[in-house]
Parts: sequence; structure tokens; C-alpha cells
Amino acid sequence: MTEGVTTTNNPGQRVPQLGKTTIADEVVAQLVEIATKEVQGVHGIAKQGIGEQITGLTQRLSGKWQSGQGIVVEVGEREVAIDLRIIADYGVKVPDLAINLRRSIIDRIERYLGLIVKEVNIQISGLFYPDDKPAEASARRVE
Repeated sequence: MTEGVTTTNNPGQRVPQLGKTTIADEVVAQLVEIATKEVQGVHGIAKQGIGEQITGLTQRLSGKWQSGQGIVVEVGEREVAIDLRIIADYGVKVPDLAINLRRSIIDRIERYLGLIVKEVNIQISGLFYPDDKPAEASARRVE
């Protein structure tokens, strides 16, 4: 029985390859979702409209994966590309938010999955305005 040899992240260290490992697109999308939720200034991942869901169906058929939550990933053997739609908190600096979000996503994908992130495209689809007023107790009309 001959075994292939795969090089790991440590130069010079070789590990026998006893089979093929594939990473599902959904796994990448889950890590993107986790990373996105942990970045301050991101209110949430934007939901899709019906037109985008139809587009998502054609993308899935073409080899891309798209969640109903505004995450599109395309995973190759060694590389991944990500499109992400988010709702940002009102008042955050969008360039700083994008840098922090990309850094968080790239770190997770490369550290946990060993894939090279070719691009992370971020679309700010909306702003979240927090309600500044606390809910007032309803006044009773009768006692």
C-alpha cells in the first residue's frame, strides 16, 4: 500500500495522507457567521429577498453555496471566496468595521480550515438605529 504525503503548515514536517479531506461550503459559511457575530458594530447578517433567493439557487447549481442569511461562499481545493451582506450599527466607521470583519473571517478560515482566503467582499445592506427611548409603562385609563 502506497501512501501519499501531504505537507503541513510546518516546513519540513510531513504527514502521511491516508485519504482525502473535503470541506463543505456550509462549514465555511458557518465560520463566517460565527466570526461576523463577534465583530463589534455588526448588527446582523442581512436576509435575502425573493429575487436574491432565486439567484442563490442558480449559484448553488453552479458550485457556490449561499445561505438564506446573506452569505455566499465558493470553496475550491485550497482557496475560498466569500461574499457577505450585513446590517451595520448606526454610528460605526464602516472602513474600520470592514477591516475588523475581514480580519476576523480570514483568521478563522485559515486557522481552523487551512484554506487560503482569496477575497471577502462585504456589502453594507442597511443600518440599525437603536431605540433610544425606554419602553414607557402604558397609562391606565381606569383605576
